[in-house]
Amino acid sequence: MRFFLRFLLLTAAFALTTAGLIFWHQEEYSFRGVWLLDDDFSLHPLHLLILGLAMIPPALWEIFLLEQTRHDGR
Repeated sequence: MRFFLRFLLLTAAFALTTAGLIFWHQEEYSFRGVWLLDDDFSLHPLHLLILGLAMIPPALWEIFLLEQTRHDGR
């Protein structure tokens, strides 16, 4: 159960990254509206992509730390 939340977070991070790439491709890789003030405060697919990419390393780090502490306790 200790790993479940970390793996759920990692899954959500990869899902956000994938969705951001797919939606950005759908907009033909346009940078129009990247800044929130450009397009009536609507989210751009790059926001999803960046959020997903930012979530992956900490989630992996937490999984590695939990695995390490599990092996050190034996």
